[in-house]
Amino acid sequence: DRLDSPSLYMTWSEAPWDQAVCGFPVLQITDMEVRGASASEDIRVFEAERDRMGAGLVSCRLPHDRLHESMLLEDRSFRFIEMVYRPELEISRAGNRFGPEGLVVSLAADDDMPTLLAIAGQAFRNERFRMDPRLNPAISDLRYQNWVADGQRHARQKLHVVRDATRIVSFFIVEMLADDTCYWHLNALAPDAQGQGYGRRVWSCMIDLAQRMGARQVCSSIVARNVRVLGLYASLGFRFTAPAMTFHWVRRRP
Repeated sequence: DRLDSPSLYMTWSEAPWDQAVCGFPVLQITDMEVRGASASEDIRVFEAERDRMGAGLVSCRLPHDRLHESMLLEDRSFRFIEMVYRPELEISRAGNRFGPEGLVVSLAADDDMPTLLAIAGQAFRNERFRMDPRLNPAISDLRYQNWVADGQRHARQKLHVVRDATRIVSFFIVEMLADDTCYWHLNALAPDAQGQGYGRRVWSCMIDLAQRMGARQVCSSIVARNVRVLGLYASLGFRFTAPAMTFHWVRRRP
């Protein structure tokens, strides 16, 4: 849906994948621009639609410098949740310094799914659904488990498993975009493999896979509070584009 007034432009849509785990309607604001002084009045049109639908959660991600928009959201009971960075690696500039690192990558098989779902339910501790204290943290775990389950049968995204011999140490959900970008939608190191030197090896292995797939660059997304992995990306030569801010509005429950 859309709101287009002299003072405010907004677009929003439903998020059925989040509704499936939350148990109530979820909306995401996909675009927003404050144009004039009446924006705080005009946004009531959106709020009326939100309430008509009974939405329990609304999320919005804005470029880091959209402060007029972020302040309007905060005035309307949205709360800042996270800052998100987009790491990018130009493979043509990266050279041939990446390799399989003694690891093996393959597409996920049915037999892999119990292990991958277990990893997905334990590995994500810095993401917004878990960090927002107004939401049940179990929602976050189930959300990522559903994402991994869908990754095996997605039309464009591929679920890859990284093994050290027979041991599953990581998974990556990968998509090759039309501009030859290899986009890492979701990735995780198994909790029992953390702190053992696997991080750099796994990420190098997946960059090598992207090179062999003919990718021009590798891109992903990461929250600022995940400092350890931010450092890993930096050490591998990734650069970071301007960050984005994420806000949540959560309906108060009686």
